[in-house]
Amino acid sequence: MPSVAMAVPQVTHVERAYEFLRRMTIEFDVRPGERLNEGAIARRLQMSRAPVREAMNRLVCEGLLTAVPNQGFSCRRLSAPEVLALYEVRCDLETSALARIPREALAGAIGPLTALSVLTRDGSRNPSLETLVDQDEEFHLRLASLAGNEVRVGLLRHINARIRFVRRINLGDLQRERALDEHLRIVEALRAGELEAASGILRRHLALCAAAATAAVPRGLARIFAAHGA
Repeated sequence: MPSVAMAVPQVTHVERAYEFLRRMTIEFDVRPGERLNEGAIARRLQMSRAPVREAMNRLVCEGLLTAVPNQGFSCRRLSAPEVLALYEVRCDLETSALARIPREALAGAIGPLTALSVLTRDGSRNPSLETLVDQDEEFHLRLASLAGNEVRVGLLRHINARIRFVRRINLGDLQRERALDEHLRIVEALRAGELEAASGILRRHLALCAAAATAAVPRGLARIFAAHGA
């Protein structure tokens, strides 16, 4: 029988434009509030303006871009009140997920969550800040996913993208071990079947992170404008 070649999925222009712009806005490669030139981006990506505009509209829905009628698209703003609001929603989503984790889902999850917590906390490995943020996000998303609601997890992913910039500053400036020890405390409470205690630790952990991230906004803005020569 002749072999059948497997089709390799092709990345569409919209997906390419989306990933390019998403990375740009998450990292604030443009100033907060700066207008984006669709034509220039399309030329840079060697595509027409239509897929760029479609990608931009998608990012507006995710809160990474803003759109004003007759004025086009611009990079999101960065403000302490918005960061605090995002953390409040994140806390509501994560604690709600934790309270709904079925007991049977915990048995197989404790080991991997413990391993990830130890890996993230282990300073001897000297992970990059990007790796540290990735691992921190992964812990929280794994925890939330145990409740089995992928819509909730998807919302958390969108929130994580919008706060990632200040989370990097937060994790870089905080005593990392103190923050990540709380991950282990959450897992230990889950291991003991104490969901209410785990929820309390998680809520306090996120409240401390929110306060630190909000305080980091001025430093974040200073870094952005310094990088852009303003």
